[in-house]
Amino acid sequence: MFRLFFTPGWFNGYDLLFNSVGLLVALLIAAYSWRIYRFNRENKFMYFSLAFLLVSVSFAFKIFTSGVVYYYPVRETVYQVIGSAVGPRLRYSALFYRAGFFFQMASMLVAWLVIFLVSQKSRARLTKFYEVSQIGLFVYLLLLVSVISNFDYKVFYLTSSVLLSLIVLNYYKNYITTKKSSALKVMAAFLFILAGNIISVFVFLQNGSYVVGEVLTLVGFLILLQTYRQVMRR
Repeated sequence: MFRLFFTPGWFNGYDLLFNSVGLLVALLIAAYSWRIYRFNRENKFMYFSLAFLLVSVSFAFKIFTSGVVYYYPVRETVYQVIGSAVGPRLRYSALFYRAGFFFQMASMLVAWLVIFLVSQKSRARLTKFYEVSQIGLFVYLLLLVSVISNFDYKVFYLTSSVLLSLIVLNYYKNYITTKKSSALKVMAAFLFILAGNIISVFVFLQNGSYVVGEVLTLVGFLILLQTYRQVMRR
């Protein structure tokens, strides 16, 4: 059976719980961002909402694909449901798993790209043709990276780390300028997510790195959620 990389056996199932919490948090942040957008009509909150919808899509694909990999009853049910449509060779093919991992990685990378663009200094975004063209090129490159990552997972985590590093840098600049505690918390949240991605690169050396990476990533999302809840109360 195809596996992108091997995780500690004892953690199988627990990571689904972590990812389910991440999925819920991403949906809540997307909802909070949309509510803020409807209140003040600042486009950055609309894009932030879109980004976290993509994050939730990524988590959904990860939960589904990992569930199929981990649990035989789930795997057999999936084979029975969609096997008639794609043919019996699904049982013996890695294509199904590669497709699931591709959509997981592509959604997450595009989400980080959108957040990076949103975290730039305030200016007119997505209004000029050359800007839209550049974003289209970036999305194409990220999709290409997602395909390559299906053969070497480290490419995905390294690319995520680069984008997240730029996001952290932008929010650090924002905090230095504004001195707002919310800006500091957002920077800290993405710093945790960045650390989780960097540590996950080293699963090939020690599969326990996957556990540490998942914990740090979840902490980052929880900090983001708490920050947004505080903003919504104001």
